[in-house]
Amino acid sequence: MEQAQQQYPILQGLGLGYKYNPGGGKGFLEFWPGDESGTPEYPRPKEFAPGQSGLEVYDPKTRPIDIMGDVASHYLVQTDPQMKAYYKQFQKSLTPDQLGRLQQQYQYARQNEGETRPYEQWHEHSGIPGYFRGYAFQQWDRPEELYTPKQLKMFDEINAYLKKPRK
Repeated sequence: MEQAQQQYPILQGLGLGYKYNPGGGKGFLEFWPGDESGTPEYPRPKEFAPGQSGLEVYDPKTRPIDIMGDVASHYLVQTDPQMKAYYKQFQKSLTPDQLGRLQQQYQYARQNEGETRPYEQWHEHSGIPGYFRGYAFQQWDRPEELYTPKQLKMFDEINAYLKKPRK
């Protein structure tokens, strides 16, 4: 987290909880909104104060850019006016092919990853945030095939914005 805050000054002073919990969950990390309690298998970290959002890192290979990606796509798009505007712009710019790709990702998650939420809920909480992170936070290969040139330009602007201290 300290490395992420150095590389992305916008992370400083957000008041997010942080827990390093190697092997404690699926994937690299989990962003916990302040009102989320988790499940019996994956409960919310007790270290996070009630109402406090936070990050739980599971994999030692988690990079600062991964932390920034989760904070950006789950927290800053709700709390930072500029990120909120970028996120809305991205959602409005999705092409029919991109929306179809999200449907395919959802079907894959249902068949292979135990996804049980209705599509609309998955789309809002996992699908769009994941697509938003794909290029900007180096989580997908061959982004030039998955995004429009205008979206790629916007993500470059986002990356520059996230490296500035918060106002």
